[in-house]
Amino acid sequence: MTSRMLSRDDLEQRVVDFLATEGMCVLATCSMNVPRASAVEFFPAGTTLYILTEGGRKVENISENPAVSVAIHTQFIGWEHIKGIQLTGIAEIGRYGSAIFSEGEAAYRRRKGQDARSIPEELYAIRITPVRIEFLDMTRRAEGLSPKQEIEYPVDAGRAGVCRVGF
Repeated sequence: MTSRMLSRDDLEQRVVDFLATEGMCVLATCSMNVPRASAVEFFPAGTTLYILTEGGRKVENISENPAVSVAIHTQFIGWEHIKGIQLTGIAEIGRYGSAIFSEGEAAYRRRKGQDARSIPEELYAIRITPVRIEFLDMTRRAEGLSPKQEIEYPVDAGRAGVCRVGF
């Protein structure tokens, strides 16, 4: 049986639908050959992700290297039910009053509700623009779909970083 690929529009819609159902991700950053993975809450706007944070090493790493990786997945209940996203992207940081912060606040309110408590001005907003999204959905095999499908986005070479890990 040949597995078929979805059209880009259909795949992107499935990714958007999946992002709407999940709330936590693991954000991987890298600086000076030292990787760091942080479990954080995210707020989607289409395929773009926003993270609101007090700062810390992830913000410092992004300031030095905007290349990031994000893993989002459902709880493991068996191999035939695996579903998740591996997103490679470019991260940007915004402070209160910036467009990035405003967009992050809007994504937060869409998920939490317009009456969600106000966001403290001292937080950072991280915007992650995807470069590649790998979507794995083992539940779609029965439909004849390939369980792994990818979307590639154009890269702004001026913003792309490089993460090299050396031991």
